[in-house]
Amino acid sequence: MIGFLYLILGIFLLYFSGDWLVNGSTSLARHMKVQPFVIALTLVAFGTSAPELAISVHSAIKGYEGITLGNIVGSNIANVLFALPLAFLIRIPKSCDLKNVDYIYLFIATIIYIYVIIFVGSFNTSSGILMLLLLFSYLAFVMYQASKGIRNIDTDDLEKNLGLQKSILFSLLGIIGIIIGAQILVKGAVITAGLFGVSQTIIGLTVVALGTSIPEVVTSMVAALRGQINFVLGAILGSNLFNLLAITGIASIITPINTKNVLSKVDINYLIFSSIIFILISILLKYLNKKLILAVLISYFIYVVFIYLRMI
Repeated sequence: MIGFLYLILGIFLLYFSGDWLVNGSTSLARHMKVQPFVIALTLVAFGTSAPELAISVHSAIKGYEGITLGNIVGSNIANVLFALPLAFLIRIPKSCDLKNVDYIYLFIATIIYIYVIIFVGSFNTSSGILMLLLLFSYLAFVMYQASKGIRNIDTDDLEKNLGLQKSILFSLLGIIGIIIGAQILVKGAVITAGLFGVSQTIIGLTVVALGTSIPEVVTSMVAALRGQINFVLGAILGSNLFNLLAITGIASIITPINTKNVLSKVDINYLIFSSIIFILISILLKYLNKKLILAVLISYFIYVVFIYLRMI
């Protein structure tokens, strides 16, 4: 019972703290005259991934590789196969502002992540630095394009215009809340895993991953309802890149992360599948309909069934 209470309290705190961080940081960026697309692809996307960062780093330090890797992989899968379809069931965009370089970076990040898991057996300082450098090169290129007016997404309807002092306060409260919420959620996940006799990886792939993906789900649905559907694609792309590159990079620099016998082939294949689905959805928007989107959503529940079967 205490494990469930920790889980609920942790998710609750992460949700509101993530919202404070996104609102505070995006408003602060506006005061600094940052380009709207950069806000969408970086601050909002990475802000919604802050819970995953806190969870994964804390779990890695504690030696809970299953929660660390399960959270990252599970969150990426949930973002594409759960959060994105929910937004698209509300409204399907007619065009996409993403560029070929976005798909290339997502594909490269996914391949590197899987290569390390299968052939290297652990994420260490070297692989962590490589992933962070890859992310920084992508951000530099995006900011260059934004400065040239090549990229632009209007985020006015999604962000609260706060005063400078409130922006700083919201950002700080969000960071503090996320750190505390992460510790509570990890503790709840470990207790729950022990209570039911399931692996920490399964808890990470399901409860923790869905819990930390709540900001992406909420942000995506709000954006769809307000007609800012291209914002959804940018935010989810940025969130997934941040999960694979920044979270793994930072966590592995702090402490090595063992990957041997942690994730199953189904998890790895679904990670590849989710990246491919995101690219296909973004490229083939004009051919999409609600039935196809529903099929993508169903594929997520099929994955959850596979996870459940591993528990039996």
